[in-house]
Amino acid sequence: MGARLEVKCMRSVNAWRLSVVFVLVCFGVRAIAQSTNPNDVIVLQKLQQAWGGGTDMWTGSDPCGDNWEGIVCSKDGRVVSLYMVSRDLKGTIPPDIGDLSALQNLDISFNRNLWGELPSELGNLASLGYLSLQKCRFTGQIPSSLGQLSNLTFLALNNNKLNGPIPSALGALKKLKWFDVAYNSLSGPLPVSTTSPDGLGLDSWPVIEHYHLNDNLFEGSIPPEIGNSAHKCIHLLLEVNQFTGTIPESFGNLSALQILSLHVNQLTGVVPASLNKIVKNGTTQVGLLQIRLANNSLTGTLPTLNALNQLEYVDFSNNPFDPQPFPTWLNASSNTIQTIRSENSNLAGPLPDDILTYPALQGLYLQSNQLNGTLSIATNIGPRLRYVSLQNNMITNIITTSNAVLNAQIMLQGNPICTSSGGLVKVDPSLCNATDTPVVTKWSSSLADNNNCTSFCGNARLTLNPLQCKCSYPLIVTLEVRAPTFTTIDNETLWGVLQDQTVHSLVNLSATEVPPVKFQADQLWVRDAAFNGSQLRVEVRLFFFPLSGEVMDFTTQDWLTRSFTNQKIKYTSPFKPELVKDIENSQGVVYVVASGLSKFAIIGIAVGAGAVAVIVGFLIFLALRMRRKAQTERKKNPFAAWQNIEGASAPQLKGANWFNFDDIKRMTNNFSEENELGEGGYGKVYKGIQAGTGIIVAVKRAQEGSKQGAAEFKNEIELLSRVHHNNLVALVGFCYEEGEQVLVYEYVPNGTLTDWLRGSMSDQPLDWDRRLLIALGAARGLAYLHDNADPPIIHRDVKSCNILLDKRMNAKVADFGLSVLVPDDKTGKLKPTIKGTMGYLDPEYYMTSVMSPKSDVYSFGVVLLEIITAKPPIYRGGHIVRDVRNRFDKNGMDGVKEILDPALAESLEEELETFMNIALVCVEDTALERPSMHEVVKQLETLVGPKAQLMHGGDNSLASSKASSKGSRMSRREKMSRKEKKMPLPRSNFMSDDSEPVTGQFSQGSASSQQSASFRYSGGFAPNMTLQTK
Repeated sequence: MGARLEVKCMRSVNAWRLSVVFVLVCFGVRAIAQSTNPNDVIVLQKLQQAWGGGTDMWTGSDPCGDNWEGIVCSKDGRVVSLYMVSRDLKGTIPPDIGDLSALQNLDISFNRNLWGELPSELGNLASLGYLSLQKCRFTGQIPSSLGQLSNLTFLALNNNKLNGPIPSALGALKKLKWFDVAYNSLSGPLPVSTTSPDGLGLDSWPVIEHYHLNDNLFEGSIPPEIGNSAHKCIHLLLEVNQFTGTIPESFGNLSALQILSLHVNQLTGVVPASLNKIVKNGTTQVGLLQIRLANNSLTGTLPTLNALNQLEYVDFSNNPFDPQPFPTWLNASSNTIQTIRSENSNLAGPLPDDILTYPALQGLYLQSNQLNGTLSIATNIGPRLRYVSLQNNMITNIITTSNAVLNAQIMLQGNPICTSSGGLVKVDPSLCNATDTPVVTKWSSSLADNNNCTSFCGNARLTLNPLQCKCSYPLIVTLEVRAPTFTTIDNETLWGVLQDQTVHSLVNLSATEVPPVKFQADQLWVRDAAFNGSQLRVEVRLFFFPLSGEVMDFTTQDWLTRSFTNQKIKYTSPFKPELVKDIENSQGVVYVVASGLSKFAIIGIAVGAGAVAVIVGFLIFLALRMRRKAQTERKKNPFAAWQNIEGASAPQLKGANWFNFDDIKRMTNNFSEENELGEGGYGKVYKGIQAGTGIIVAVKRAQEGSKQGAAEFKNEIELLSRVHHNNLVALVGFCYEEGEQVLVYEYVPNGTLTDWLRGSMSDQPLDWDRRLLIALGAARGLAYLHDNADPPIIHRDVKSCNILLDKRMNAKVADFGLSVLVPDDKTGKLKPTIKGTMGYLDPEYYMTSVMSPKSDVYSFGVVLLEIITAKPPIYRGGHIVRDVRNRFDKNGMDGVKEILDPALAESLEEELETFMNIALVCVEDTALERPSMHEVVKQLETLVGPKAQLMHGGDNSLASSKASSKGSRMSRREKMSRKEKKMPLPRSNFMSDDSEPVTGQFSQGSASSQQSASFRYSGGFAPNMTLQTK
């Protein structure tokens, strides 16, 4: 018994000891896990307080032990990496961030609500090797303290609102390889060691590979010192600045250089012959691939660069060179050259006979020169050739072989060969009719159609992955190809190469990630691409889908974003250099936090939701099937319901008359040439007189390519007939008969705003007060379309020639709501044509292909700039928005005086500046930063003031409250004072309901429509608006 008790006691003691050991081990492990450096914890907590909701997933008191998302720790509990890309962070960077003394990688890019100045304390991060602050809203100057980051190899500050000079102290970054400050408002000369007081500059970087300084306001000469030091430089991007002087001869020493981009500057002198030294040398130096020198003031003749036998793209356009022949030395690159541009560059003489036979050539752009003689089209025409632009030269003859196969479009308009007397031979009229180069600007993948996926994604944010035939929420990465060599964008093979290169890089990277990340080829879909306006850059969207399920896990998303922002994806020409323009998730957030529901609860919810979806879907199917027969009948004749109505007006219309075709012919004298007023995208416009009333009308007759389906035309009429506003051209009636589609509008006698600014009436310039009233009237018309029309209407083609002036010189907006449809070549169904006009188009449209009310705001902002400058949107090879913004950001109204309309010289400068601020806010690059048309009306009403009483018939429903004059005319001194006191500007309320992309009807109930606003274009300041609540 005693022995048994002793054994039992021993077991109890052992169990107790084991329990103690177990508890101690547990606590010991926890103690080890809770080893985050206390100082780092404090800093991260301050970041969480400063940045708000984007850090909601940071829970617990131990960042390393609790595995805070976006945080990487070392074994000794120090925070070494902070990755918070596109996490909807809000606020500023607190100076406490400089206390993360072990931090090696910092990436908080693509957080559009991060703003304010960069703290100088960033320079205290002595271990930092990677710093990426791309596409936020940071303002102020680059801190010189960044020069203390001796381990930094990668610095990306692009796509912000930084201003001022580059501090010479950055020259101390001896390990720096990547320097990107593009798309800011940086200014001043580039610092170099020979002139800087500290003996440092951009020539002090011994291993630099990437100078990306494009799209800023830099001035002065390009330092030759860069050519003498940056021997490893691959990309030298200095385009779209204000550099003067000559191209340094020392650039010939940049033996590793692949892309030289200097276009859109003010460079003079000759092209240096030393560039001929940048040739292929072994496997490390591929030679010069691109030369971009367009839109400068270069003179002399082009040097012979025949040693450059790897060229893929050259552009010498819009330079006043001396008369010279076509550069035959390009023949050395005949196997690689894809695009040759030398428009308006004083080329003379004949073209080489073999120029169209280059095997890689896609586009040849030589218009507006003095090329003459014969154009030879040989049998072995280049297989990839698409565009040959030779307008406005002196070509008199064409020689072609009978079996030549020509897939390219050749444009010869403006050459003697196109006139009856000037050409030696008759020429195909199609070669002489095209006035513009019809480059395809967009491409969309056909993979979804080709794979015959039958899945349907019920949620609008879900996207079908055509490679897996499954619906999920993709991570969308938008890349900008900064220097594309190709001309043809609608090429499946081209984007297949991009897909292959992306997959290859990611598969290799996934294997080296710790812990490894799973990634496979069918997770990536290169969905679409588009040329980005006149800059000849391309944006392409890559959709990344989860390996399984609907939502991609945090680890994979974090890895993908880092792979792109860190420039780890290895692309080759023609896709480099590439810029990550945007990263977004179709859910609206990038990272998803676990909900905490049990597995069975989630399964139950999913099954229940699925059952409901099936039942609802079945009921919808039955309803649609029952209505199909009736809809088919209505489609055959949508006007049938009106045909038994006596009288001219149908009940669905409000004041619009239904004319028969005989009435229309009588109005227009049978469409006689004498009655013709002009021609637009919809068709010809005729002056007409209504029988009996004698009222003059404008009759628009749809041309064959613009006719809609009957149902669409009927809907258009019903929509337009309900729109009644004094600043909108009124629909008088219509005709749908004998295959004709005719719209009859009120006649507006005083022409277009374009006529008065720079056309037939420009010899009678409009005074400033009249211009203000025209701007206000047009704004009221557009605001009515957005806020009061039922349903609301997006104009989609706002431009000065669509603003008409009546007999009292009041503005009337025309051509709203004309949804022109054309038959699809493949399906035969009607599809919408591209709406909008180059120069007026919303920059976001090039990527999304979707118009929103803010697209109209952008276009209207361009019109305001036309009103104040009398210049077209695109002139002298540049864009009015870019030109005015650069000048205004740099020197205010003093900077833009030289491009203002001289007729406004005596106008009040204060009013001109306020008007300019309104215009520049309207043309912000992103829709979120633009006001609504309602807000624009309020500002113009404040500016116009008592002058509005001169206006006859303006809509006063929008004039009930005016913003204060003081609010709209905040002086530059007041704004600077606000900045010096570090007073946070109130958050912009431009993010109203109507800023969302619109695919059908859009909401009228925006928050902004309930407030009176005073806003000012801030250049480097963010946000841009002060709200004054009524």
